[in-house]
Amino acid sequence: MAAIIRQHYKLNWELIKKVRILAEFGGPLEHIAAAVGVSYPAVKAWISNARKGQGTELETALLAAIDEGRAKGGMRLTNIIAKAAEQGNTKDAQWMLTHSPAFRNHYSDNAAIVRARQEGIELAVQALTESELSPEQERNLLLRIQSKTGERLVDVEDS
Repeated sequence: MAAIIRQHYKLNWELIKKVRILAEFGGPLEHIAAAVGVSYPAVKAWISNARKGQGTELETALLAAIDEGRAKGGMRLTNIIAKAAEQGNTKDAQWMLTHSPAFRNHYSDNAAIVRARQEGIELAVQALTESELSPEQERNLLLRIQSKTGERLVDVEDS
C-alpha cells in the first residue's frame, strides 16, 4: 500500500511525544488536545484516519502513542494498587476491580446482580422441568418467564 500523503501543520513527532505522556496520566482526549495546542476535532480526525487504515505515518504514530500511553499508565496504576493491597489497603484494589473495564464485568455490584438473576432464572427453569406439568403447561410458563425477563427460554416458532 502506498503511503498516504496529507500535509499536517500541527501534528509532528514532538506533539506525538507530548500526547503519549499525557495519555499515560489518564487525560481525556479533549484535555490532551487543548494541552498540546490542537483542536479536539483535529485529534479525532487523525485518530479516525489511523483506525480506518487511512492514516499518514504521523496519524498512525499518534494513535499508537495514545494506546501505548494509556496501557503504560494503566499498568502503573495497577502496580500501585497491588502494592497498596499487599500492605492491607484494599480500598483502592476494590475500586479498581469494580470500575476498571478489565475487571468490572466480573466484580462490580451490577455483575453480581446479573449473575444472581441468571442463576435464579436457571433454578426456576430447572424446577419447572422437574415438575409434573404437561408439556403445554411447562411451555406456557416458560413463555411467561421469557416475556417478563427477556431471557430466551423457548423458541417461539416451536408451536
